[in-house]
Amino acid sequence: MISLVLALAVQVAGSQQLAGVGAASGDLLVGSWVLVSREDRTADGTVVPELSLGSDPLGFLVYDRTGHVAAQLMRRVRSTVGVPSVQRGQPDPNNSGAADGYDAYFGTYTFDPKAHTVTHHTLGTLIPGDVGKSLTRHVAVSERELRLWFDTVGSSGKPVTRTLVWRRAESVK
Repeated sequence: MISLVLALAVQVAGSQQLAGVGAASGDLLVGSWVLVSREDRTADGTVVPELSLGSDPLGFLVYDRTGHVAAQLMRRVRSTVGVPSVQRGQPDPNNSGAADGYDAYFGTYTFDPKAHTVTHHTLGTLIPGDVGKSLTRHVAVSERELRLWFDTVGSSGKPVTRTLVWRRAESVK
């Protein structure tokens, strides 16, 4: 009987934590995602290079049912030659910084189904100046694909729209 009450309490607490993720498309966020592409475009549509992680980085993104998120992105070939060593934090409050071709953070997330956005609230980050940031991304999600995009400042210092396309990770079992 006690185990039944405990199981019910855990389910209720879990559903309350999901308040920001309750919409059907928000539920589709839950899971593990592998980066397919990452691209920066200027307002006129020109694709511009991004120096810290390169044009073809590796990435892994996880959303869980309790509202937690973890993101890791890495330059495919990590060499310190020609790569900015450490960014002390992005001047753009809606972006995170990288060190030696690597960017990582974890925290919580909220999903806004009306605005079609997901916001990552950072608790821990690779770059100390990024702790506590709220990183808002536009979102389009299906069973197999997740597309996130947001306006930021590119490597050139000019405004760009960064688009990340993810595919749902397959089971390793």
